[in-house]
Amino acid sequence: MKDILFNTDLDLDIRNNDFVIGFSDLQHQQVLLMNNRATFKESPGVGVDAFGFLQDNDYHSLLAEIRAQFIADGMSVKKITLTDSGQLNIDATYEDS
Repeated sequence: MKDILFNTDLDLDIRNNDFVIGFSDLQHQQVLLMNNRATFKESPGVGVDAFGFLQDNDYHSLLAEIRAQFIADGMSVKKITLTDSGQLNIDATYEDS
């Protein structure tokens, strides 16, 4: 999906006095993973709170919640795994990407 991009500080990426547009699937995934439910007042059910799941060591529920949130956001989810070393591997894209 193409959208307005954020910089590494999650602020709008502006160059030459204009918004930067580009492939944004990974950016959308990051925002969903980092934010808790009710962070977005317009959509209170959106957000995974991955940090909270990791503190509980409830990996199966984390993977299920990620899948559910990504699908609800319009992504096609092929595979989501968590390695023994804690690396999250995601294969999910928006249908129009």
